[in-house]
Amino acid sequence: MAGVACAVLVWRLSGSKPAPAEFYAYSASGRSLPNLWVAPPFSYVDQQGTVVTNATLRGRPWIADFIFTECTSACPMMTSRMVLIQHALAGLDVQFVSFSVDPRHDTPSVLATYARTWNRAETRWTLLSTDARRLPDTLAGFRVTAERTKDPTNPIVHSSVFLLVDPDGRVRGVYDSSDDAARSRLGTDARRLADQEALHAGQEAEADDLYASLGCTGCHANPQVAPLLDDLSGAQVKLQDGTTVTADDAYLRRSIVDPAAQLVAGYSPLMPSYAAELSETQLAELVREVDARRSASAAPGSPDEPARLVTDPVCHMTVRVGPDTPLATDHGREVYFCSDRCRDSFVANPFKFTKSAVSPP
Repeated sequence: MAGVACAVLVWRLSGSKPAPAEFYAYSASGRSLPNLWVAPPFSYVDQQGTVVTNATLRGRPWIADFIFTECTSACPMMTSRMVLIQHALAGLDVQFVSFSVDPRHDTPSVLATYARTWNRAETRWTLLSTDARRLPDTLAGFRVTAERTKDPTNPIVHSSVFLLVDPDGRVRGVYDSSDDAARSRLGTDARRLADQEALHAGQEAEADDLYASLGCTGCHANPQVAPLLDDLSGAQVKLQDGTTVTADDAYLRRSIVDPAAQLVAGYSPLMPSYAAELSETQLAELVREVDARRSASAAPGSPDEPARLVTDPVCHMTVRVGPDTPLATDHGREVYFCSDRCRDSFVANPFKFTKSAVSPP
C-alpha cells in the first residue's frame, strides 16, 4: 500500500562485532549475551518534563526503540510490540525508552498523549523529546538511522529495531521489531539481565485492564491506522479480499490470534498476533470486552452504517472517513486525506493531484 510513513532500514554492525543474526545464535544456544558496544551519552526531556540521560538510566536494563508519533504504519507496529514486551515483562525492573526521531513535532506534551493512548498504566516507559542538533549523534551512537525525505507521505525513514541495554549502559542485543521470535528472545534476554525469574506462567492481568494494558487503544482509536472497534459486535465487516464477515466472537478471536487471516478492507497487516501473549481465559475476556465496546453516540438498536472508504489523492492510501478525517474542498467537492501533511500538499498545489483525486459517493 502506498503512503507508508516510515520504512524499515537494513541495520548492520561494522568491523568484527557480531551482526544481528550472529547475536540471535548466541541467544538461541543459551550462551552469555555478547557485549556489542557502549550506549552513547545523551540528555533529553521526557514526557513528564524530566531530563533523562544515559547516566540516569544506569542500574537496571532498558529496551530502546526509535519512533515518531505521526507515523501511521511501521511505528504503530513497533509500539504495539513494545507494549507487548512491557506486558510480558510486567513486574520486572526493566525500563523502556522510546526516542522520537521527529524533534519538530514530538514535544513532551505530544509524547505524553502518545504514552497515555498506548499504555497509560505503564510507569516504566520513558518517551524522549529529542532535538535536531544532538539527534544525529544519538542515532550514530546507537548505530541506527533516521532520515527526512521530501515525500510528504513518507517524511521520515528510520531503523525499526529494538536494542537491549544492560545496567552498565552496554548494548547487549539488537532485535528485528517485526519478528515475533526475535521479540520472544528479547524478553528472555531482558529477564536474564534483570536477574529475576519470569512471572509465574499462570499469572493473568485483570480482565478489565487487558484492552488498555495491551495498547489496543494506540491503534484502534485512530481509524487511519486500524479499524475502530466501538459498536463492532454483530456488524458486517468488509475484508480486503472483497468478502464480508459478521463480527461475532469467532471472528474477534481469529482477529486477535491471527490478524492477517481476515484483513479488514483498507488496512495494512500491521497488527501482531497475540496468540502467544494471552491465556485462553485472557483471550475470552478480551473478546468479551471488545464485544461490549460502544461509542458515546451510538443509539441502542440502531443499524451499523458501513464505513466510507476513499482514496487520498496525494499518497493514494485508502482512508476511512470519520469526523476527524482531514478534509479539503476542490471545486465544490469534498476530498479526504490520510493526514494533515497530505491535505496541506494538496491545498498548496491541487492541480498536481486533481486527476488522481478519488472520492466515492
